[in-house]
Amino acid sequence: MLLLLTISKDPLKCFRAPATYLIIALALVDLATGLLVEPFFVMYRVASYMQWSPTPGEPYNSLSQIATWISTVVLNTSFLFVLGLIWSQFLAITYPRHHHAVVTTRTIFGFVGFSLVYFTGFALLQFAGVSTFTLLQVDLHLHATPITILLIIGCGTLLKSFHRYATASREFVAARSQEDRDKIRPLSKQINERQFTIVILLLSGILILCTLPHIITVHIIFYKKQETQQESLDLWAATTLADEMMFLKVALDAFIYAWRLKKYRRSLKLVITCQTHQAESVALEMTTVTNNAQSLSRCH
Repeated sequence: MLLLLTISKDPLKCFRAPATYLIIALALVDLATGLLVEPFFVMYRVASYMQWSPTPGEPYNSLSQIATWISTVVLNTSFLFVLGLIWSQFLAITYPRHHHAVVTTRTIFGFVGFSLVYFTGFALLQFAGVSTFTLLQVDLHLHATPITILLIIGCGTLLKSFHRYATASREFVAARSQEDRDKIRPLSKQINERQFTIVILLLSGILILCTLPHIITVHIIFYKKQETQQESLDLWAATTLADEMMFLKVALDAFIYAWRLKKYRRSLKLVITCQTHQAESVALEMTTVTNNAQSLSRCH
């Protein structure tokens, strides 16, 4: 909520890039997970422990089903939003001219809208007579597994491109005279490409690490028969831990994005302390620095 508040106020006028809307969408689906999905699952589990039964009955079973389908929508969309951030940043540092033409506010809104409508429609298929078991299997093979593979590929591609970008930047600075280096260094610190790329790599890396246990346990549920009660209990415990890792990813998203970026920390401080006049002067300063940095980048 603090992340959304800071972006909406934007005292330093530094959250106006189209990719910011992907961050907003990611924060909103994470917030929905925290407000709806997790509490429903918690109530179901507490009721199970209180009654010492894996099926505590109504209304907890219904709450668990609602949480399952909401999580299908919000988690899948969050995966796609992170994937969108990866490829957006890849274009930004590899093909900057094409990036401005491809990654626009309209395309971001279209991508976010299509993702939400598609996964909501997929979840609603249960009311059209499609069995829950079939839908969950389709979700595993059509959504969760392929998107995770694409995330791994995208993360590796972005990391390789970022390494080339950093090497070229160091070579560019090394080729300058000492006087030019003194001018470039303070400006280069203001360039957000490096920080933003690191943030996206962290987001995608944590998402992959937290998603793999969930995908593995779901495959076991569908394709390995539990022959004893102990095996069923062990699998239930593993599934519970895998779900908690997914919720950990949701909780970490905002912190990774917020606290890695200096501009966010400065903006949050200004929003909390209501330092409007200081925000305006700092925003003007940052705009001037950014313009100078972009000029150097174009020369590079």
